Amino acid sequence: MKKTALLLLPLFFSVLILQKANAQDSKSELELTRSALQTMKQDVVTQVMNLSDDQSEKFWPLYKEYQAAKAGLNDKSIKLIEDYAKVYDSITDEQANALVRQFQSIQKQQLSLENKYIKKFQKQLPGKVVAKYFQTENKLDAIARYDLAGSIPLVK
Repeated sequence: MKKTALLLLPLFFSVLILQKANAQDSKSELELTRSALQTMKQDVVTQVMNLSDDQSEKFWPLYKEYQAAKAGLNDKSIKLIEDYAKVYDSITDEQANALVRQFQSIQKQQLSLENKYIKKFQKQLPGKVVAKYFQTENKLDAIARYDLAGSIPLVK
């Protein structure tokens, strides 16, 4: 079950991004896809973490808070991809430099957010639990980035 869910996550990430790029009036479709992706991800995290009741009481509120904070940065990443998709055939050096700066800014914000939440999780949970969660989170993010990278053309 765990492996199946992990294999399907890239598909959901791709669908989410493609729907966002193509959605003009289909906000409800986008939200349904996002909700399905979040549910699937939470199922994977639940299976991997195998938390005690006490740990669960502390973990899940922080998890939901962190995921909500990450959603804003994910939206920025999607917007950046959309911006690139509009100009990649005829991108100028100036536009390319601006996209690189925006990409680096988002990466810095993601790292800052992760550091902030690692500290929050560490205040509530044992170190091994925190490490396992952030390993899982990073693996899921890596799967999504890998899948996405294959669908984004290189600058010409």
